[in-house]
Amino acid sequence: MEVYCTVSMTKMTSLSPFLSVSLLPYQCFSVHNPYTDSTFLCAVVPTGLVLLLWYEPLQKFMQLKYIAVSLPETLPIFELLVLETDELPQVCVGVSRLQTPVKTCERVHFDIIHLNDTPRAQSDSRSMKVMQVTQLDRDTVLIGLENTVNIVNLDGSPSKGMTSTLTFDFSIETLVCLQDSVLAFWKHGLKGRSLHSDEVTQEITDESRIFRVLGTSRHVS
Repeated sequence: MEVYCTVSMTKMTSLSPFLSVSLLPYQCFSVHNPYTDSTFLCAVVPTGLVLLLWYEPLQKFMQLKYIAVSLPETLPIFELLVLETDELPQVCVGVSRLQTPVKTCERVHFDIIHLNDTPRAQSDSRSMKVMQVTQLDRDTVLIGLENTVNIVNLDGSPSKGMTSTLTFDFSIETLVCLQDSVLAFWKHGLKGRSLHSDEVTQEITDESRIFRVLGTSRHVS
């Protein structure tokens, strides 16, 4: 879920003295970790990232840590990924194709900012022009390109039991994930495809109308 907001941050731990208590972030993103039942909010601020944790007794997000990192004001990709082995989410800010031997499945590399202080890995792979990255469940990630959707696991390999690529006959503007299918929205409508069979599940086209997704809400399960 993507939220545009002003975040008032209450300290839980000692942070950088250069970080003010109240900041106007460029963007805010939230994610629920089903392994720890924790909900995080990550705010992109001019000097880096601020990670907040939902504190149930006070019914508010409280500041957990600050990560100094140089990022552009506009991030085409910013997705919080949840891993079973990590308490904190990871931040995906890009995707690239890995060079793989012939006759092997094509893999992708996620450009990750680790919030647990792990150094950021660099890749020489070719960057992909991605319009959306969405974690569907615990080990399935959807990568939206211009008119296709790639379905991979958290290692970047094609996800088993699902169609590796869904192709649409229009330029995708927004993806909305359902339990067993994905809705791809474009200027004059939408089309749904099954994640398992690639069959069309629903379709709306009306060139007299303009369709726009205002927001979606989801949890990794």
